[in-house]
Amino acid sequence: MEIIYRLIAHTDPAISQIEQLYTSAFPADERRDFCDFLSLLADEESVFAVMGAFDAGDESRLLAFITFWDFGTIMYLEHFAVIPQMRGHGIGTTVFTHFLGNIASTIVLEVEPPETQVAIKRIKFYEALGLKLWPQFHYVQPPYSPDKNELELKLMTHGNVTLPMLENAVEEIYDNVYGRRPARSAE
Repeated sequence: MEIIYRLIAHTDPAISQIEQLYTSAFPADERRDFCDFLSLLADEESVFAVMGAFDAGDESRLLAFITFWDFGTIMYLEHFAVIPQMRGHGIGTTVFTHFLGNIASTIVLEVEPPETQVAIKRIKFYEALGLKLWPQFHYVQPPYSPDKNELELKLMTHGNVTLPMLENAVEEIYDNVYGRRPARSAE
């Protein structure tokens, strides 16, 4: 299947498909309210962006999306989702490989700790694409809003990311993505 990629604006016709996939693929504690998502996209000063992957045979059909923040030396990949019908067909690998080759090669992302089969499978997926898990780095995702919960997560990186770079990226994430520090300290 041929895939077309494009950056998504807050007025893009595909935004309703992105909202549906975003809200169905991520639990409430792992995502912001969609009105806040749209506000970030509409803000010309924001370093938040969305890359959509579409079926070349039907350019209106969303296959996957990646949300990310451009912090200059490193990008934070916030969300990555593939439509349920296409999971297990290699679309995720294709889309992620395109992102690494054309958008950002030095990235950081959050994953659930390797305590469940699903989390282990997800980590192995990213490792197969060249990402490194930082198992000893303690990281807590702050809540997206006061009515949501913090999450203890792990970080993965791609590219020549050093510990000081990762620590700086975490500060950028706390300040820009969440606008707050977690109540539980990230050591």
